[in-house]
Amino acid sequence: MKMLDENSSTPESISHYFGASTPKIIFYLPSAPIIPKHWLAINEQAIAQLIHANGNHWRKIMVIISKLVCKEFSDWRKVQPSLFQQNSAAHVPLAIVIVNDSFEKADDLALDPNIMHIICGKNTFSRFTFENIKLDQNLSLNEKQTIQYHHPIFLTPYLDYRQFPNALIALLRPLLHQNN
Repeated sequence: MKMLDENSSTPESISHYFGASTPKIIFYLPSAPIIPKHWLAINEQAIAQLIHANGNHWRKIMVIISKLVCKEFSDWRKVQPSLFQQNSAAHVPLAIVIVNDSFEKADDLALDPNIMHIICGKNTFSRFTFENIKLDQNLSLNEKQTIQYHHPIFLTPYLDYRQFPNALIALLRPLLHQNN
């Protein structure tokens, strides 16, 4: 895991970054988990330790991420423990970014169309500014369970089963796996 400080070249708006160094999918979340002492994202027990330290809330987040990034949906349970592993053939490389109160222009996220950016929830979305990008496409189950996007940027519900059920996961997965 990369913890940031004043000497870091990473924008101050990012408080935590963990996952692949060259991700294909980046999940943006509004608040950081409790990080266990001596925790390393590359450790084989990293996901289990994160869930143990943070409880059901982060278990749900990791389950939904696993369902979204695993290459074979039926393998999501097998894939979950290795989500932060750099080179896994079983899932798309990912990273999780925790953003502070404000973030850089969302337009900058679209500079590399090979990296998909999943902005999780309205709270996180409010931390971005959009100038030239309009999220003009939708995937929807109903009025409240909707994903707005303009590839490669996706505004999704927060990663919770009530807001982001399996049916919505099934709608998003094909877009995330098109080129992977």
